[in-house]
Amino acid sequence: MGFRLGTAFAAGAMLTAAMAAPALGDTTAAAPDAAAPTLHLELNNLAPHADGCRVTFLVRNGLPSAIDELSLEVAVFKADGPIERLMRLNFGVLIKDKTRIRQFDLDGTPCPDIGRILVNDVATCDGPSLTPLDCLKAIEVGDDAKIPFGL
Repeated sequence: MGFRLGTAFAAGAMLTAAMAAPALGDTTAAAPDAAAPTLHLELNNLAPHADGCRVTFLVRNGLPSAIDELSLEVAVFKADGPIERLMRLNFGVLIKDKTRIRQFDLDGTPCPDIGRILVNDVATCDGPSLTPLDCLKAIEVGDDAKIPFGL
C-alpha cells in the first residue's frame, strides 16, 4: 500500500493535538492569561526645533481607568555617554484606551547630541486606585526614533 499524504497529515495533526492537550486529571495546565494592562509609551520622533530638539512621544493608556495626571522623570543622555539632563515631563490627562501624542522641546540640546532617553521614574500617576508604582510597573516602551529608549 502506498504512502498517502492526507493520511500522514491527519495523523500528524492528531499527534500534535494530543501532545499539546493536558493529561487527564492534570490540573496544572492553566487557561491563558488575558494580556496585562499596559501604559504604552513610545519615543516616536526627534526633530530639530529652534535652538534644540523637539521630542515626540506616543502614549496609550491601556490601564483599567483614566489617568487624571501623568508625569515622568526622564533622563536624557549625550551621544557620547554621560547624562545631559534629568527632567520631568507632564503628559497630562490620559483617557482609558486613548492614544495621545505629546511633544516636548529640549532647548539647548541639538537632536544629534542625544544618545538615549531613559524613563527614570513615574513622578505622578493620579487616577482611581492608581499609584506611581502601579504606572511604572505597567509601562511598556517602544521606539521609532533611532535612539535607545527604555526603562
